[in-house]
Amino acid sequence: MRALFAKKPGAEASPLQHLDARTKLMVTLAAAVLTVACGGALSQLVLFAATLVYALFLKRPGLLAVLYGAMAVMMAVAALFGLLLEQWFPAMGGLTLKALFIPFLRGLSMMNVVMVLALTTRVEDLLATLERIRLPFCIFLPTAVMLRFIPTFTNDIKQVWETLKIRGWPVGPVMMTMRPLLCARLVLAPVLFRALKSSETLGVASELKGLGTTKRTMRMDGRTMTRADVVVLGVLTLTAVLTLLAEVFLKHIWATPVAMP
Repeated sequence: MRALFAKKPGAEASPLQHLDARTKLMVTLAAAVLTVACGGALSQLVLFAATLVYALFLKRPGLLAVLYGAMAVMMAVAALFGLLLEQWFPAMGGLTLKALFIPFLRGLSMMNVVMVLALTTRVEDLLATLERIRLPFCIFLPTAVMLRFIPTFTNDIKQVWETLKIRGWPVGPVMMTMRPLLCARLVLAPVLFRALKSSETLGVASELKGLGTTKRTMRMDGRTMTRADVVVLGVLTLTAVLTLLAEVFLKHIWATPVAMP
């Protein structure tokens, strides 16, 4: 488990790993509130630009490229089905690229901050922070397990992919296009069973850490705030102010027209 956070040979560790878990939680919470509260294109662009810079400090360009490629495919598929619906059922049309721009910006912004939180925060620090702020047990436990599952699931997919390559299966874009059912059987079934096994492992690990007992067995002396945390919180405040200003004064720019009944 800890190998997911280890520094790779020849690669520089991300400076975000040294941030306090409280800082990353505040960034994630602020991004979630701003993505829901703001509906203008410019305000969402400001938020997306800030979260993208934040995610780039992960120093995982390959992972970012894969995730953004997947989001681009999802946007293209959604726009395509929107055009088909508009042709067959004109009353259900309107899902154009312009109409989907803001929802996908919201998704990208949240993906950036959640990815940083999941890939740079140890489960011990996350649990201690969530409990320190007195969240109910039914809230902080599912949140911690969900976030910890992201890097575990990523590692499971990588292992399945490498296993297929070792066995000689040329899994790639060509094979996925020509033989999609075979690719689904080769990839989805092992990933599903790996995910079930990982979820069971995370549940056992939670019990071993004393979750659900009347007496805590994990350390409560988390990291203290550093200068880097102060800088990140300052940038977060500035980003929130710029996003709100863009929402209040520039919301009308590139607004999506609403169809009249």
